[in-house]
Amino acid sequence: MSRRYSTSAVGITAVLALCAAIVAFPRLGDDTGPYGEPAGRVTTLVDGGDLLGVSLTFYVDHLSAVMLLLAAVVGLMVQTYSVAYLAGDARYRSYTTIIQLFLVAMATVVVADNLWMLLVGWEVMGLCSYLLISHHWELAPARAGAVKAFLLTRIGDLGLLVGIFAIGQTFGTYEISEVLTAMASPDAPEGLTAIGLLIVVAVVGKSAQFPLHTWLADAMPGPTPISALIHAATMVAAGVFLVARLYPVLAESAVTMTVLAAIACVTMLLAALLALTSGDLKRVLAWSTVSQLAYMFAALSVGGYDAGIEHLVSHGAFKALLFLVAGSVAHAIGSTALRDMGGLRAAMPWTFVTGTIGFAALAGVVPTVGFFSKDAVLEAAWHAIGHDAPVAPVVAVVVLVVGLVTAAVTVVYAFRAWFMAFVGEGAPVRASVAVHEAPPLMVGPLAVLAAATVLLSVFMPFDLLMGLVTTAIVVAAGWLAWRTTAAGRDPADLLGPARPAFTRELGWDLAYDGAAVAAREAGDVVVATDRDVIGFYPRAAAWVSLAVSRGLARAQTGNAQTYVTVLAVGVLLGTVLVVVR
Repeated sequence: MSRRYSTSAVGITAVLALCAAIVAFPRLGDDTGPYGEPAGRVTTLVDGGDLLGVSLTFYVDHLSAVMLLLAAVVGLMVQTYSVAYLAGDARYRSYTTIIQLFLVAMATVVVADNLWMLLVGWEVMGLCSYLLISHHWELAPARAGAVKAFLLTRIGDLGLLVGIFAIGQTFGTYEISEVLTAMASPDAPEGLTAIGLLIVVAVVGKSAQFPLHTWLADAMPGPTPISALIHAATMVAAGVFLVARLYPVLAESAVTMTVLAAIACVTMLLAALLALTSGDLKRVLAWSTVSQLAYMFAALSVGGYDAGIEHLVSHGAFKALLFLVAGSVAHAIGSTALRDMGGLRAAMPWTFVTGTIGFAALAGVVPTVGFFSKDAVLEAAWHAIGHDAPVAPVVAVVVLVVGLVTAAVTVVYAFRAWFMAFVGEGAPVRASVAVHEAPPLMVGPLAVLAAATVLLSVFMPFDLLMGLVTTAIVVAAGWLAWRTTAAGRDPADLLGPARPAFTRELGWDLAYDGAAVAAREAGDVVVATDRDVIGFYPRAAAWVSLAVSRGLARAQTGNAQTYVTVLAVGVLLGTVLVVVR
């Protein structure tokens, strides 16, 4: 990799980030609410009209602006970080090009006004994720993880495709701004449950929610900077964005929002428990992403639109930071297994300080941005219990309780990962490795993201009561994790007999395999039924017709004497029969 090319790659990404900032900044002051007339700017480059039916139209509002800035900043940090992280990599050029395409695809999704244009960006992101996860294609886990991610997200994409057709049929348009305008009118369409559920299917696949949650953790063999990009600014964040973009359509149906809340509750707690028992730092962070995305969906399901978006931005900052911290550790010791870490705080002071800030934000410790954004999600659930909300009060109660329990589990697994990486005893297998701090091009992005993780809290709302509750949870769970560690035990042992099952990740992939076998066997039954039952009748009719035609063909010899002889014999037999009777 030449210095000239790496400089060009970072420069092109910086230009893309600058363009995103120019588009985004004027719209940051727009109304943030999802209801009412759309507050944004629509720009049409190509009007498809009745001839084409698909227009090249952009819609930029506050939501688009926030997502653009998030993707631009994280993308630039990842590209800069990768210069040192992938130094000497033979595929660096293709890697940087795909990152740029990834960012353009995400930008297309967030500024698209036409749903078909959004679908194009959505699918290009899926392709880019496949290519980047399989960057080290010579490794079997990388190939398997890329294929798994591609296949499981395609299930969700089918829901989006059918959902777009349903939206066009219902609203008579594929323009998002026109759909939102129709939803703001007094005669807005009703009975949108089917559309809402199709969109939920789409985001469950894209954002790795239960039951399609396993692909994200298996995508970890890809380069660590790519994990930061996928988890923080693109791909999985697109699912949350889609729900927020079409929020009035989904919120019209209590069934849709209840299903979304149920999925979020199951996913947030399940993924947190899986993170608690994982032995690999990147898988801990991956399961953490799945759990935190569920927090965002939970907020949206109970009417906390702003809270969901705020946590999306907050999570983008500290999760990008944590993945780049994991990359720095892997760069130093050649492994992301927690058993190979320990005692890194002295040898890697910058990584230790920035990683501590990131884990504090994940756990929700004051004054990091994670404390404020997570509180906003829980406050939204609390508010939904006694006020009008898209879901019933009992659903809001469940969301609140599960959210609080998950917050406690998050503190424990965040402390466990932080302690095992930076504070615990150094691993014996690392005795021959000269641990060193990351190079400046890797430390720089860490410092920027750590600063953002703290400074973004200035723009976050604060509720005193919920803040006191969550602070008490952080203190109690943190104390429990510390006492367990001080006693020489792994905090994951707090799960007791259930730990082995969660360590095996509940054997969910075996369930996938079983479903695949069942589907294949069902297909064999369908084929056999079609061949041996349904197909029997037309084959039998054809056989009878063919046999009759062959018999008739033998009778048609073309010899007149034969015809006269047969006729005479027939007359004679007829006469005999008449006489005998």
